[in-house]
Amino acid sequence: MTKKLLALLLAVLTAFALMAPAAMADDVDYSGEKLVIWTCLTADAQYNVLYKQFTELGAEMGVEVEVEKLSFGEMIAKLATASAVGEVPDVMHVNFGGTAQLYADEALMPLDGIIETIGADDFSDAYKTVLTGADGHIYGLPDWAMHTSVWYRKDLFEEKGLEIPTTWAEFKDVAVALNDGDAMSGFNIPLDGVQVAAQTLYELMCSAGVYFLDPATGEYIFDQQKEEAIAVIDYLVDLYKSASPAGSLAWSWGDYRNALAVTGTVAMTLDMGAVIGNAQGNNPEMTAKLGCFDFPGVDGDKKASFGSGYCFVGTKQDDEVREKLVTDFLIALYTPERAAERALSRPMFAFPSYLPAFEIYKNSELVAEFQTEVDTIMDAFENSTWYWYGMENGLSPMSAHIEGTNIFGVALQGACDGTYTSEEAYELINDDLAAFAATM
Repeated sequence: MTKKLLALLLAVLTAFALMAPAAMADDVDYSGEKLVIWTCLTADAQYNVLYKQFTELGAEMGVEVEVEKLSFGEMIAKLATASAVGEVPDVMHVNFGGTAQLYADEALMPLDGIIETIGADDFSDAYKTVLTGADGHIYGLPDWAMHTSVWYRKDLFEEKGLEIPTTWAEFKDVAVALNDGDAMSGFNIPLDGVQVAAQTLYELMCSAGVYFLDPATGEYIFDQQKEEAIAVIDYLVDLYKSASPAGSLAWSWGDYRNALAVTGTVAMTLDMGAVIGNAQGNNPEMTAKLGCFDFPGVDGDKKASFGSGYCFVGTKQDDEVREKLVTDFLIALYTPERAAERALSRPMFAFPSYLPAFEIYKNSELVAEFQTEVDTIMDAFENSTWYWYGMENGLSPMSAHIEGTNIFGVALQGACDGTYTSEEAYELINDDLAAFAATM
């Protein structure tokens, strides 16, 4: 009996030994491999979290990790040189515009399989659409996203008996009601030429259903919506003249955030939530006075919103081992804890795009006192339509062009100060975008 048992045991062990190589066929020894990663998040709080996660994961996988931070402009310029000598990074953490440019340059590997492995249903459909190419493949792995809201002084609304506006006419009336001579402007129209003017215009455009590219076809349609676009610019100019500080024509992000959260000279502003960080760091007493709501639609039916975010991309690899290394590395970044930590590293309100991380995010002490605002923004992400300019139909180099041109500042500042009519401002923007669209 003992001999028979030993024989059976040996047979079983032999069978397992024979099966082991097949079971481990997908496992790869990455020792000696190196991953080069670039990020265009240069703020210390955000970069430090990324660096920690990258190096921790590299150690777990036995891979050397080299991390470099570059501004968006530096990254795009350096990529051109790196491509020429075959030294592009393996992984990049980049914004929508950068992803679109890299996709146009045919530098990226499709990530559909990675998203399916992580769980496709655990990512916002809107976010996946923005990062989908014309071939139907997804080229960006959503990391965190931001939503444009109206951030406002709740205490002033209460003092003046004001309700949250639900139409454009009501919004203007509320903005005018919040004016208080030279001490307070009801709203601000920031129009710095580097991205800010385009972002201000685009939130108004989205709410009215006016787009640069057709969300269904990707066709350039701004030239087909001339009357509607001029009406948006007319409204922007009217808001500027009725309720915005004169100096806001040159304001950038820091200027309008400080005006609401620090100096208290503006009662409402469009923002993606960083005003809270400004208040916490520079005027803590203001923090509890701030809240947010969605900018309304023209007649109450809002068509879409302006959203933003960051994602991971992987560049094309020469062999299967390198491609699997990039794949495994990206998948491993998506634990709920890691995804929440990355989102929380941005001062208010970057939401983890990986939904299993949301409860960790929501329960963090960093956002504990803003549960109403968190729910409002999350609802907008999950239950409404949002786009990034130039990417209404997915990845498009139009986005990078919009971020790189100052024509929005020139045209809209001119419309507000009387240099141009709204129609002339529209023509300036359309001529620039149409010329670029013809090259796509």
